[in-house]
Amino acid sequence: MIDPLILEQRRGRLLHRVRELRRDLAALADDYGALPDSGLLIDTDGIGALTTPGYCVAGAREVFEEALIELAAAADALDRAAAYTARLKPVVLDG
Repeated sequence: MIDPLILEQRRGRLLHRVRELRRDLAALADDYGALPDSGLLIDTDGIGALTTPGYCVAGAREVFEEALIELAAAADALDRAAAYTARLKPVVLDG
């Protein structure tokens, strides 16, 4: 038998994990954003401009931003699902 209360707990844990992923990804994106100012990368202009460290960091941050938007949508959907899933209760049978 599948218990709706256990399913609701699983939904809640999944929501928590998605929110943690968002925080971790945001921190990673911020760290990549600080990389050009760290002095560890040397950016160059010219023929190889599409493969320079600055271009690569900007591209990565753009993709991370897209992932953050998708994770925000997933967290929102899991949160909104609770309006329905939290109402489900197991059937109690009198013995």
